[in-house]
This record gives sequence, C-alpha cells and structure tokens, in this order.
Amino acid sequence: MNSKIIVVSVVAILIIAGISVFVWSDNKEENGGWYAWDPTIGEVDYTKISTTPQIIDQLETMYEVVYGTLPSTDGVTIPDGKELQYNSLVTKVSGGIEVKSNYTNSSGFLDTKTIYFTDSEISKMKIISYGYGITDSYVDLLGATVWDTVVAAGNTTWDDYPDNEMINWSDGGSSGSLGSEYNLSELNLLSYLEKAGAKDNGNTYCLVVWGYIQNYDDVVKMLFDNGYTNVEVLRVDYYAITSFEYLLSVQDLLGQIVGIDSLDNGVISNFQLRYYVIEEALESDTDVKKVYLERADKKSPGSETLSQLCFDTLKLTNINITKGTTMLSDEVIVSEQPDYIFFVKGDTRSMDQRMRVTV
Repeated sequence: MNSKIIVVSVVAILIIAGISVFVWSDNKEENGGWYAWDPTIGEVDYTKISTTPQIIDQLETMYEVVYGTLPSTDGVTIPDGKELQYNSLVTKVSGGIEVKSNYTNSSGFLDTKTIYFTDSEISKMKIISYGYGITDSYVDLLGATVWDTVVAAGNTTWDDYPDNEMINWSDGGSSGSLGSEYNLSELNLLSYLEKAGAKDNGNTYCLVVWGYIQNYDDVVKMLFDNGYTNVEVLRVDYYAITSFEYLLSVQDLLGQIVGIDSLDNGVISNFQLRYYVIEEALESDTDVKKVYLERADKKSPGSETLSQLCFDTLKLTNINITKGTTMLSDEVIVSEQPDYIFFVKGDTRSMDQRMRVTV
C-alpha cells in the first residue's frame, strides 16, 4: 500500500486521553479492503463489556473514538429524576436479607429461588466467583481487600488478575481455577472446599454464577451429598440484563451479600455520574452513524446484547441487527459501510487482516 496519508505515515494514531483512534487515508482506490470508505477504527476491551461497572470504561472509550474528548464530571450533580432507576433484588428482613436467585435461559424459561442470609452470615461471607463480570464487580466493590472475600474463581479471574492472592488449591492444574465459563468443575470446587475446611471454619460461602451455568443441578447435588449446607449457589440472571438499570440491580445485589449497601456504594454512584455526563453530552445529537464491532473470531454482537446497550447510549446504529452474537458476511459489512469499526483487545490479527486487505 502506497496511499496518501492524512498526517505523516501509513496510519496516523491520535492519542486522546489515552484512547487510540486510527485515522486512515481518503485515497479509496489505493487502500483496498475496508479502508476504502475511510471508517474510524477503535479498540475496546470486550471482556469488560459485561455485567460489571467496568463497562462504563468501554462506553467512555467508544465515546471518545466517535465524539472526541469526554466532558468532565468535575462539579457535575445529577438532577432529580435523571439517575438510572433500578429495582433492588434484595429485601431487608429481620436479622438479615432475602436475595432473589434467578435463572432465565435463552428459551425464556424462568426459575426463581429466594436465599436468606443472616447478618452474621454476611459478616463472614466468602465469595466463590464463577464469571468474569462477577469478579470484576467485586474488584471494584472491595478494592484492595477483594481477595480477602473472593476466595476462589473461574478461569477468567486467573487470566485477568494473575496477581490475585487466592491459594492454588486445584489438584488438577496449576491455576487452581473452577474451570471454564459455562461448566464449573465440581471436582475443583470440592477440592477447594475441603482444603479450606469450609465445613468447620465458621465462614459462609456463596458461589455466584451466571444463570446459564450448564451443570447447576449437578453442582447443587454435589454440595448436598457432601454435607456443605453452608454453601449457597446464587444465580445471576444474565439474560435479563437488557438495560443499564438491571446492571445496577446486579451490582446492588453483589454488594449487599457482602455487607455493602447500595446507598453507600461509591461504585454505583460513580457509574451513575459518568453515565449521566455521556447522556447529557449526546442529548441533542441526531446524526445517523453506523457502527460495527468485531471479535477476533469475526463474530459481532447484535441486538439484545450489552454492546447494543452501549451503542444505543452513544446513538450509534449497529449494522448487526440479528439477535445475540453472530457472524456477518463481508458482503453485508461492505454494503453497510459502517462509519466506526471497533476491534477487541487481544486480537492477534494484523490490522490489514482485520480490514480485509487483499495482498
């Protein structure tokens, strides 16, 4: 490629508040591939577009790629009625709380269970986190003391937080994790509980999982058969997360089972403020801007996804209108010519490979 360049090199990288924005030449004949229509290209951490307050970081990243410098939150107060209104999944009762454990599968089947935690149990709560959004939430909620409370976790925690202070308890591997995202290792869970002396150490354990865990019934039976009556399994209804309001309901829930009340929760108030600033900045924007986000496997989030929530907030039109995460054909993408293309961090393909340049 010998294209004319907007600035001084093959690709000009503008650094705006730490956000990389890639600007390409407008020489459509020489560039080839998706460079032809001069989209603006950005990068997001796709693992953080999950049920975690850290999704606001990715929302701000996309904002700056599309609109430029983000307005400051300094001195901003959210007016009455402008905050996200969320319903609590926790009911305060005498001596403790009742928590809704919900599961909705992709076919719409709903199962709800109420779990009761006493104030004493909450004060001695240990969390077994089985899902990266869950772990990320506790990292934000608990800060430097997170590993005092989160004592075991799945693969993604060991990948994302390799310096965690959890012990290596697994007999079957070096990481000591509970296994992959969908099918929890019952053997490793039992190994941890035995090594921790969970029956006799006076702690209460809450295994927090996404509702789509595939072997939920087997895990519950395993705990019962082995006498772990002090280990509750709390399912977070991932498929119900179709709004940022419900995302905050989940943060409230995760906080309250470890004794953090949402009214005193800086994580939620911080999210509310940053979200409000974005919404206010875009209140009068009416331009139609197309967007496409591609993972390393070439799949793209469509409707009813957390990425779509981000796009809606940013007033971007997603060219993937199918439900869930699917793969669009190159022909569809070329015909739509999105104004903004986002790739994910960790994608090992070269930029020319991502942009479908034919050599």
